[in-house]
Amino acid sequence: MTRCVSCGDCDIGALIRARRKELKVTQKQLACAAGCTSQQMQKYEYGYSKLSVQMFLRICSSLHTSPIYFLGSVSFLEGGGVIDRDVEARLLNIVRSIKNLKVKARVVELVEAVVSGSVDVADAE
Repeated sequence: MTRCVSCGDCDIGALIRARRKELKVTQKQLACAAGCTSQQMQKYEYGYSKLSVQMFLRICSSLHTSPIYFLGSVSFLEGGGVIDRDVEARLLNIVRSIKNLKVKARVVELVEAVVSGSVDVADAE
């Protein structure tokens, strides 16, 4: 095995490997959690095998990481919106850390209100 399937496969594989190491998860542990062999996980991490969408989502779930994290730091959406991977990850981690379900629901409602325009962001500054 000497080359990647495609540049995107190498990029995503490298990000998966980095995230796995950041979380101090072994390749074998991740493979087991995602439902493949450690040899296959190595092929994914080095871009030698294409990831199916299903396997990609299982890996994301096993790493407790949003798929957006691996798909680029900034992505453009239809209609001109932009996703910032770091901001999204921070927001997701914040919401996940809220223990009180009522407070969590209110935070989500606030974010939805900001997105819909019913709350003026300038009021918060």
